[in-house]
Amino acid sequence: MGRATRAGLAAAVVTAGVLAGTGPAAAQGTTVGGVGTQYFLNDAFTGKANIELSYGEYSDEVYVGDWDGNGTDTLLVRRGNTFYARNSATSGPADVVFSYGDPGDAVLVGDWDGNGSDTLAVRRGSTFFVKNSVTTGRADTEFVYGDPGDTVLVGDWDGRGGDTLVVRRGGRYFVKNDLSTGVASSEFSYGDPGDAVLVGRWSGAQAGDTLGVRRGATYFLRNSLTSGVADRVLDYGEPTDTAFSGDWNGDRIDTLGVRRGAAAPPPPPPPGNGSFGDGTYRIGADVAPGTYRASATTDDCYWERVSGFGGSLDEIIANGIGSPEIVTIEAGDAGFESSRCGTWQPLASTYPPAPQTVFGSGTFQVGTHIAAGTYRADGVPDDCYWERLSNFSREGIDGVITNDVGSTIVTISASDAGFSSARCGTWTRTG
Repeated sequence: MGRATRAGLAAAVVTAGVLAGTGPAAAQGTTVGGVGTQYFLNDAFTGKANIELSYGEYSDEVYVGDWDGNGTDTLLVRRGNTFYARNSATSGPADVVFSYGDPGDAVLVGDWDGNGSDTLAVRRGSTFFVKNSVTTGRADTEFVYGDPGDTVLVGDWDGRGGDTLVVRRGGRYFVKNDLSTGVASSEFSYGDPGDAVLVGRWSGAQAGDTLGVRRGATYFLRNSLTSGVADRVLDYGEPTDTAFSGDWNGDRIDTLGVRRGAAAPPPPPPPGNGSFGDGTYRIGADVAPGTYRASATTDDCYWERVSGFGGSLDEIIANGIGSPEIVTIEAGDAGFESSRCGTWQPLASTYPPAPQTVFGSGTFQVGTHIAAGTYRADGVPDDCYWERLSNFSREGIDGVITNDVGSTIVTISASDAGFSSARCGTWTRTG
């Protein structure tokens, strides 16, 4: 992998991140993300992989867990609501195949009952349906935590042997130490709101899991669930790799792995006002100017409009993170980039049969996606952010008519172009 640990930076503070994009990273318990069939694992904190394998297909949805309880993490592929688990970190076919949930469900992985084996949980909004065996069947436990738009991480936060949830809102984390409905057990801050985050037990001195932040090919690992500086800083892989964590050798220490494509991805679609996926595109050559909406249902869709391809911050015309996002790509833009956004579709093709009067987080066009009127949100007021938009160019505050944090009542005018919110729960029209 050609990278070396930089022990001299182990006291670096994880600060100064910007919303300008990093390589993708998957927290333990969530989908790995990315594409490719090649995996490079390292069971020590060094710069070169010591385990290489191929598994699944290029565009498979992939998860990491200890499926057979032998102490080592391996890969699982999801296709619809069918899951294909491999019980060794080697190339080959699945050892276990089973079905759970519905094809569109959000899925989490964890050792929910503390028996040493990872299984699945399905998330629908803020309700979680936990299954304690890698078999087809109904959920064993269900509970409610957080808001439907929250980012959720999985780990053994208190070191008692069972995995539970953390809700992430920007750079703030809300820890729950049991699988029950209720408030957070503790909370802390780490990193920046746009950081890619990993979960793991990075040191034998740790009682339970903690966080790591990824920026490019550099990883900042913290050994406690507290605000503060990184305890270990290292480089691994390439900035374009998809990164994840796991215990590859059964020593109860989590280390890094990356996913890479076995072949170059297919070429971008021809010019035209059609749909396109994540990647980097030239405007006019690969993607036509226009207004598009992302299909992603989680809040980690990152995009940027750019004036050039030199990689500098000065070339970013506009950017954002959230979901589902709406963006107008101008004819004068040089390019458009996105990750974890799913499929970008022409805005007109995303209209529902009638404007909705009940909706959740995301960005919506007024008069087509949602109806004008006065709305009330059922989320926690202090966490709720919303803005009324005059356009979807998303260039700073130029397109923001007004915005607020903490208010859960808003009147959306019929003349507004759009409305966007995060962490507000469900909006219901009251007048």
